[in-house]
Amino acid sequence: MIEFKDVVEAVMTIIAGIMGVLAGSLSAFTVFVIGAITAGGIDGVTGASVITATLAILGGGAVAVGGRGMVGGIAVVAAAALVPAVIVCVEVFKRLHQ
Repeated sequence: MIEFKDVVEAVMTIIAGIMGVLAGSLSAFTVFVIGAITAGGIDGVTGASVITATLAILGGGAVAVGGRGMVGGIAVVAAAALVPAVIVCVEVFKRLHQ
């Protein structure tokens, strides 16, 4: 038989997952916006080139000058999304199983 406690834990786990995704999305968006503002302000670029310039800046500069380029920028944005999501999920899981 399904107990009420099990249902509550399942619902809380789902909510933790949603909160983790929202936290990750918000932090990745924040990193990307800050990078876009920086890229637009420094380079004076507009349109699609803002995205490539932002990713290159977040990656430490172009590969030609020793940075990681767009690949490094993608890694930064991915980490900015993943880390808060994992932290929120782990904290909720720990509190559920105390």
